[in-house]
Formats: sequence, C-alpha cells, structure tokens
Amino acid sequence: MARLTKLDRLSVEEKKALVEDFRNSPDDGLFTPEAVSLACGFSISWLQKKRCEGGGIPFSKPTVRTILYKKQDVLDYVNNHRMLHTA
Repeated sequence: MARLTKLDRLSVEEKKALVEDFRNSPDDGLFTPEAVSLACGFSISWLQKKRCEGGGIPFSKPTVRTILYKKQDVLDYVNNHRMLHTA
C-alpha cells in the first residue's frame, strides 16, 4: 500500500483553511509546499522537482526539513507564466 502524503493526511477543513490563509495573507506571507499546492494547483512532486532542477518558484530553506515559499514569489511566478495559446 502506498504511503500517505502530507496532503492525504489533511482533512477537507484543514485544506480549506490552508487555501484561505494563503488568499487572505499579506504578500510577504510564508507558506509550505502543501499550502502552495492547494492554493495554486501545483503538485508537490512538481515543486520538489523544480527545487532540485531550478526554474521553479523561489523558496527559502530555514532548516534542513523546512521549505517555505513567499506568497508574492508564487503570484509572480504564476503571472509570469501566463499563456495566450498552447501552440
């Protein structure tokens, strides 16, 4: 059986609270990959991959096990990657 991820272990109410916290926070608010994933639709694995390869959202790593994204960096990344078409 597959191991549950942090997102899988959150209740629906906890997920909604993370999204609301992201939406209502100031632009300099700091958020976990789980909150960014829920609020913006990025997968946790994509965020991990981009942290290793580069080209993703800027992040901070205050401790060995803690990853934080600044809300303004997330919004800037989303706005800078808008497309008019797929071709």
